[in-house]
Amino acid sequence: MPIFEVKNIKYTYDKYENSLKYALNDISFNIEKKDFVALIGKSGSGKSTLISHLNGLYKADSGDILYSGNSIYSKDYDLNSLRFKVGIVFQYPDYQLFSETVIDDVAFGAIKKGMSKDEAYKKSLEVLKFLNIEYLKDESPFNLSGGEKRKVAFAGVFVMEPEVLIFDEPDAGLDTMSKINFYNFIKSLNNDYGTTVIYITHNLDDVVEYANKVIVMSDGKLIKMGKPYEVLSDEKVMKEADLELPYSISICNKVKSMGYDIDNTKLTFSDLLDSLKKL
Repeated sequence: MPIFEVKNIKYTYDKYENSLKYALNDISFNIEKKDFVALIGKSGSGKSTLISHLNGLYKADSGDILYSGNSIYSKDYDLNSLRFKVGIVFQYPDYQLFSETVIDDVAFGAIKKGMSKDEAYKKSLEVLKFLNIEYLKDESPFNLSGGEKRKVAFAGVFVMEPEVLIFDEPDAGLDTMSKINFYNFIKSLNNDYGTTVIYITHNLDDVVEYANKVIVMSDGKLIKMGKPYEVLSDEKVMKEADLELPYSISICNKVKSMGYDIDNTKLTFSDLLDSLKKL
């Protein structure tokens, strides 16, 4: 059974206007447990609006969303329970920070989930240590740098042990090494604990390194979903979405145009180097 079944959802911000422009227009897809899904498309394509539907922050005007086989729009569905299972880390962490200290902020969601105060603070400290930001525990979250705020916002979601982690531009504000460490950590959660990951990104080279599925959106519509190679090498789809080809695909296309037979179905940078060595 898919963890998410999204069925023909439509959503508009201008519900009282005579001429409606849908932010989401007849979107349908399934996400399986343990998927690592990249959501790509130009700004304004509907990506952030879509993820806000997945834990019930927004409600579709029509259509349905099922989580583990149950409609989140049914009358008796517990949306608060869903939001503990499906955690979102937004692009702008200030939206998620509100307590006087970092440790209070991180522990808040865990307490709301039902942990005792002592247990929540103990677990929050463990998460801060794991993220190498324990030294910030008594600081005000509003006095932190952008990258530090992002880590604290993530800690506040991670401490609740969600089944699904959703990120909006997770590497924004991170230097190269922090970005690599972050993605490796998220990938380990995906591999070792079965955490389903969905993330919005504009960096297609990261998509080929980490994702096992890609959703492409344009103008509120889903124009293709599939494996990274199937999607990112589809020049028609990429053109429709106004996206550049990833670096590895561009290099493979260039090499093939020179008459060489190169395996262009493997897209990571290390795969590209291996393919070039074989030539």
